[in-house]
Amino acid sequence: MSLVCKSQAIVLHLTKYGDSGLIAHVLDSRLGRRGIYLRGIKKSKNSAVTAHFHNLALLEVVTASSTKSKLLYLREYHPLVQLHSIRTDISKGAIALFVSEVIYRTLREESGDDELFEWLKGMISALEALEGNCANFHLKFLAGFCRQMGFLPHDNWSEQTPLFDIISARFVSPDSSHDSGYLFSERDSILLHQLLNADFDKAMQIPLNARSRNSFCDQMLKYLGYWLDTSIKIRSLAVLHTIFE
Repeated sequence: MSLVCKSQAIVLHLTKYGDSGLIAHVLDSRLGRRGIYLRGIKKSKNSAVTAHFHNLALLEVVTASSTKSKLLYLREYHPLVQLHSIRTDISKGAIALFVSEVIYRTLREESGDDELFEWLKGMISALEALEGNCANFHLKFLAGFCRQMGFLPHDNWSEQTPLFDIISARFVSPDSSHDSGYLFSERDSILLHQLLNADFDKAMQIPLNARSRNSFCDQMLKYLGYWLDTSIKIRSLAVLHTIFE
């Protein structure tokens, strides 16, 4: 017996399944991170179908589940919003790929989280609407994502405590007894402080080069990995580094 569910979904990743199928890995508003089987989709003459399942696509879906498989089976779908600039702008597309991969590799299959899902929808809408330079978007995303995941950094930055400590999630003095491998550099620390305090528009205006952005992302992924007790490797980070170099 199958159970039918109507929900919203954020597309994270597509993988091949059999000769003609695809699995859309999504974050479902009610069911958490799940895989939706798209039967026979590669044989479909309607290319618009696969075009709708791009990174960070926001969809309303009707799915069926079975006790015989962990996969959901797609019955109906339609886009909640049209994300034209994310699909056509190279920089935004690269950011969408990165954000999708971070979500895909950090969220485990579990029940839905309404607050997290709505925050992600807001961030996707902000990326779509953003005009001008978007090179800092993924940095602001990482800082906010940590908060939404419950790993809120304590923003106690000061001249006396200028280094962010991954273990305590606080800014500490340079003579901290913790292993230096768990301390952000001074540059990455002050950037985290700025991003935690800046509104969206001001965060986009922080002057940074590609090397600084890459270093900050590496440290934030290390921070997430520590609290999730896993190693997070994001392949698309290299793509962002190249585009914003």
